Amino acid sequence: MMKVELTETFNFPPEAIFTVLADIPHHVDWVEEPIELTSLIGGPAKLGTKWEQNANRFGKRLFLLNTCNIYEANRKFGWKTEKPFLAQVTFLLEADKGVTKLTWSIESDEGGIVQLAEPLLIKQTNLIIRNSFARLKKYLQSRA
Repeated sequence: MMKVELTETFNFPPEAIFTVLADIPHHVDWVEEPIELTSLIGGPAKLGTKWEQNANRFGKRLFLLNTCNIYEANRKFGWKTEKPFLAQVTFLLEADKGVTKLTWSIESDEGGIVQLAEPLLIKQTNLIIRNSFARLKKYLQSRA
């Protein structure tokens, strides 16, 4: 089981950040990893919303099926990935003295030969999250 968790501070209220996190079609505007939304069923985001996307991981194109399984307005948002591997993505927002702490955690169970590459996967996932945090800050500023 691989787990990566990073926290970043944002000068935006939790409501503004949550709105962007739950806006699934616009993840392509700020997530670092090249992704393409291919379908959204039951949107906008709420518990049970499903979406399919293509992602690029180590130069390999992956088809991902996601389902929103965590939705606490302005506090917590997340989804589970069912294909091609099991994963849980969770965003936790905590207001703290005029800023918001955003924690992004990913837990995945990539079995088989992929486990051998786990240290590289962790390094790549950390980089993707850090770059996505920077892009998210710019995206939020452009919307303010």
